[in-house]
Amino acid sequence: LLASKEIWLCASCFRCVDRCPRGVGFTNISIALRNLAAREGNIPEALRAMASTVVETGLAYKIPLSRLRMREKQGLPPLPSVNIEQVRALVEEAGLPELVAKKGGR
Repeated sequence: LLASKEIWLCASCFRCVDRCPRGVGFTNISIALRNLAAREGNIPEALRAMASTVVETGLAYKIPLSRLRMREKQGLPPLPSVNIEQVRALVEEAGLPELVAKKGGR
């Protein structure tokens, strides 16, 4: 189960919880399963790449230089800077670098 892709499909919108006549908290179960899977290194590559980018840059995805130039040409203000030291301290405290580095059974 922890190596399956299906546990990563839940959007954590809690709609199932709102609609369940029995009050089953499936979203919380899904989150718990994903946490267990991540501890074993079973993280989808797309999420692993995004997490690596967060560790590296403090952003969820890298902003291409071409996009920054386009913003400048269009007269848009520069994007706010990221305090990478603060982000790194938070992600390190949460153990994200270790989770990203750990490869599981997938």
